[in-house]
Amino acid sequence: MALRHLSRPRDIVKRSTKKYLDEPLYHRLFKDGGSEVSVRQQLNQFLKGTKHVFKWEVGDTIKKLRSRGLYYPALKLSEVMEHRGMNKTVSDQAIHLDLVAKARGIAAGETYFVNLPETSKTELTYASLLNCYCKELMTEKAEGLLNKMKELNITVSSMSYNSLMTLYTKTGHAERVPGMVQEMKAENVMPDSYTYNVWMRALAATDDVSGVERVIEEMNRDGRVAPDWTTYSNMASIYVDARLSEKAEKALQELEVKNTDRDFKAYQFLITLYGRLGKLSEVYRIWR
Repeated sequence: MALRHLSRPRDIVKRSTKKYLDEPLYHRLFKDGGSEVSVRQQLNQFLKGTKHVFKWEVGDTIKKLRSRGLYYPALKLSEVMEHRGMNKTVSDQAIHLDLVAKARGIAAGETYFVNLPETSKTELTYASLLNCYCKELMTEKAEGLLNKMKELNITVSSMSYNSLMTLYTKTGHAERVPGMVQEMKAENVMPDSYTYNVWMRALAATDDVSGVERVIEEMNRDGRVAPDWTTYSNMASIYVDARLSEKAEKALQELEVKNTDRDFKAYQFLITLYGRLGKLSEVYRIWR
């Protein structure tokens, strides 16, 4: 009896740790391929079961589903896990708002935002709704929400400015972007890499190539945001469009230098841009 009694803790440990050794949730959802139909089927099977998952694992899975454009499965997972008692941070709510808007429409996203507790209406959730307006090219609503954030003294980050500047570029109002950058600086909002990239694209849209070069110079002088491979990819594309082949090649060489992490997307841009320049030997070199 004593031996059997002593063996029980080991049995309990075995049973309690086995559930953590299961296949990761993300892998489980994609084991039959990455189509939305197969992911939904696997998700439904998981949700019908009682298998344990960590909150961080759910968050990571939702992030990966979003990156693949699988908004409905990501939203369903987010909703069910909340129903099961998994508490959402304000950051989680901001992501959930984005999913609601993408899966069910902007009106549903607005309703979700309105129904949030006041403590959750922070820069994160406001920025999420603002980004949704910008994605839908809803200029008036985006500008109105930004003004409301300022009235309420809610911090406006570079992400919100970036969203609005991207909107202006897409809707043919690229000339408004430099003014937004100056407003950021006046508000002591530090531009990030994306800010500089969208600023460059806006200047290129107005055929101001010398202005694009001044942006790169400013980045180098500032020192807080170093140009990365995306910056030089952007620069090379602008030079290719302007038929400035030599400058484009130099930018592509910088792109290669900056691609220290060997990002696959960087190689795709190199192949595409060298191809547009007619440099087939460089295309083959990058391919190899």
